[in-house]
Amino acid sequence: MTETDHGRLRDRVAEVVSDRAGIDVPDAETDLLEAGLIDSLALVTLIVALEETFGVQLPLDDFDVERFRSVASMADFLVEVGAEPA
Repeated sequence: MTETDHGRLRDRVAEVVSDRAGIDVPDAETDLLEAGLIDSLALVTLIVALEETFGVQLPLDDFDVERFRSVASMADFLVEVGAEPA
């Protein structure tokens, strides 16, 4: 994935976070958990939304909340599972 594609993926993840979870993301690197912007219900909503938006099944058998701390970490996780910018 090119840097441009990865940037588009981050932008799309930020849109999903905003649209589906109602979280206004100030920056792709913002720690959403530390900032108190995301809770467990919003996290579940985001996982479902990311799977639907990007057509992937996120492997959660080895769940690691670190993958969902920021838009950047979510985009990196999506790249790991083979998602393309939607």
